[in-house]
Amino acid sequence: MRFAFILALAAAACGDDDGGGGVPDGGVTLSRVQSYIRPAPYPKLVVEIDAIPGFTPRPASSEAIRQELGQLLGKPGGVTVMQATGLTSRGADHAWFFSELEALADATFDLAVDADTIKMHVLFLDGHYYGDTANQKILGVAWGNTHLAMFKQTIEETCAAAAGLNLFKEQMCQAAEQSIWLHELGHVIGLVGNGLAMAAPHADPAHAGHDASDGCVMYWAYEGGGAVDALLGRFLGGNQEALGFDAACLADIDAAR
Repeated sequence: MRFAFILALAAAACGDDDGGGGVPDGGVTLSRVQSYIRPAPYPKLVVEIDAIPGFTPRPASSEAIRQELGQLLGKPGGVTVMQATGLTSRGADHAWFFSELEALADATFDLAVDADTIKMHVLFLDGHYYGDTANQKILGVAWGNTHLAMFKQTIEETCAAAAGLNLFKEQMCQAAEQSIWLHELGHVIGLVGNGLAMAAPHADPAHAGHDASDGCVMYWAYEGGGAVDALLGRFLGGNQEALGFDAACLADIDAAR
C-alpha cells in the first residue's frame, strides 16, 4: 500500500487537457487541487468513469460519491458522475503494472466537457495490482491529482471473503467500494499533504500522504484490505456506514475553499 502511494506521488506532475493543471483566478495561479475545491474558475465537476463491463461501480456507490463531493467541494454548478468508455478486459488473472494504468488513463480520459467544468478520472478494473501478495492486496491507487484506479475484482473478492455468509454482505461490499473510492479521491483532491495544505498537522509520519487517525478514511491501511476489516467490525457492531473523512481532513478542505 505504501509502495502504491509512492508511485502516485511520482506521477503527481502529470496533467490532462482540460485546463486544470494550473489556472489563473484574479491574477493568482491556482493549483489543480484548489481548482477542484473552489467555485471559480470551474463551478462544475465531472467524475469520468471508464470501466470493464461487469465491473462498473454500484449505482449506490456512485450516488454516494456524487453527494459527498457535492458537500465537500465548492461547485455551485453541481457534481456529475458519468460513465464513459467501456474498457476491454485483460483477463481476471491480469496483474496491472503502474505503467499500464498510466497508459490506459491517458488513452481513455477523453470525455468532452464544457469550459466551465473540471474533470477527474476513475478506472474500474478486473484483475489485480501487480504488487499484491497473499497477505496484502491493493484495492485502489491514485496519481497526478487527476486519475485513480479501482481494482473492483479484488475489492469484491476481499469483501466476500471477509463477510462470509453474513446477511449484510452486499451492504458491506457496497460500503467497501464507496470507502476505497473516497480514500483514493482524497488523494486526488490533495489530502493528506498531497497538494493540499494541512490546517493543522495530522499526517502519519510513517505513511506519506495518509492520516494518522484510523478514524479517517485516509488512514494508510484503508488503501487495501484494512478498509474491509474496519467495515466488518463496524457492521458487526451495528454501524453500517461507510468510512469518511475526519475533522482534520474536512478542515483542510474548508481552509482551501
